[in-house]
Amino acid sequence: MRVVIAGYGNVGRELGILLAEKVPDLRQRYGLEIMVAGVVTGRHGGWVARSATGIAPAALVAADWPSNQALPEGAEPFSGDALALIQATLLQSSVPADVLIEISPTNPRTGEPALSYCRAAIAHGMHVVTANKGPIALAHRELQSAAAARGVKVRFESTVMDGTPVINLSEFTLPATEISGIRAIINATSNYILSGLTLGQDFAETVRRAQAIGIAEADPSLDLDGWDAAVKVTIIANVLMGAAILPSEVVRETDAERMRAMVAAAPAGHVIKQVASVVRDSSAASGIRARVALEELAIDDSLASIGQGKAAIQFHTDTMGDLTVIEGPGSPRQTAFGILADLITIHRQSTGMPEKEAQA
Repeated sequence: MRVVIAGYGNVGRELGILLAEKVPDLRQRYGLEIMVAGVVTGRHGGWVARSATGIAPAALVAADWPSNQALPEGAEPFSGDALALIQATLLQSSVPADVLIEISPTNPRTGEPALSYCRAAIAHGMHVVTANKGPIALAHRELQSAAAARGVKVRFESTVMDGTPVINLSEFTLPATEISGIRAIINATSNYILSGLTLGQDFAETVRRAQAIGIAEADPSLDLDGWDAAVKVTIIANVLMGAAILPSEVVRETDAERMRAMVAAAPAGHVIKQVASVVRDSSAASGIRARVALEELAIDDSLASIGQGKAAIQFHTDTMGDLTVIEGPGSPRQTAFGILADLITIHRQSTGMPEKEAQA
């Protein structure tokens, strides 16, 4: 499998390390060898492999690019964006690339530029694995329809809760199951800050700490105002519950001022959490009601104990009752794992490998 990587920040570098570590396991269990045909970043330019097979992940890691200016051995400099890289690795290579891994920075309101990259890759007959929320929240059905027409796959496990299996859990382990709703804590920044406020920490100082450890952006408003969670909950509603909503249709009742006020007023035995929820509602135009709001939870609520750095999603199902998945502190490596899991799924589905064979 020859992959093109659009975006090579913290997640991209962790993906390279993970791929290098897993070479023996991938080869033995799945008969899979992943090679890198090219990489492009917004800040550092990019490179393409000189050989048709591509660059081995170990060589990519050893080069320490882009921290080290030297390119991996067997690569040549490339100037252009991901659209140009897709063209170069498809039309100018004797062995075209198979998969676009899309992990570039993206505007969650427009999905760009990742959405254009995904569309282009599919149009050229490439599979797509993306960790970007925007394209899936805004254009999931379009992308899946286009991919089906071209005979390729679009996978996106890392868009909701890093690499924690949310999409795959439903797809592969809950057969004949209807998900009637979800409750979730899926925004790390808000949960970190709310947990800190509950412990009596200063708001501004907690925000600075969250920024220092890489959880919060320089402007955390997209998280505190519920936009990030709204985009994620849109993906859950559309993919797992058959809805057709946009992030703008998700009700958002959360912001920094409400956080401070509600934590200060919370009665003993209760905590304030930013909770994302989706329920089926026949009175709603879409048949779905989605919401991100600050809620006062009793300490025996399953989401109340989700502390700083953690996330959780609770599925309401007709077969397993309430099923809760809890993620420990998120990291770029976990997001990279979600990408790897999607690559393995594409390989298995493309080769017709049965599940029992994959687990042998």
